[in-house]
Amino acid sequence: MILEVQKQYPNVQVFATTLRQVVSANEHLWGALLLKDGAWVVAEPRPIQVLDRIGGGDGFVGGLLYGLLKGWNGEDCLHFGWATGALAATMLNDYAQPADEEQVWAVWSGNARVKR
Repeated sequence: MILEVQKQYPNVQVFATTLRQVVSANEHLWGALLLKDGAWVVAEPRPIQVLDRIGGGDGFVGGLLYGLLKGWNGEDCLHFGWATGALAATMLNDYAQPADEEQVWAVWSGNARVKR
């Protein structure tokens, strides 16, 4: 699909999408892929416990754009977007409100430790 869209918009530099497989209402396999500067980056789907699926895609785009505006490489942009999307889908509202970048990276790494 991305390659077809790229043909229609040849001046666009970044293409990305989430990969969501619904296991049940409360469990999804959440992944993403990105094409940037001719290089593909894939975040293989991993299980997340979903409270409200609405907003996961928007959360992904927000995190992805954040990374792009910070000048990060494609892999970091994708991973950050994956984590912000997963964070949004695992909350009861339609958006994530991470405290800081460190919290988002902890979500990506699967770290569930509490830091006070």
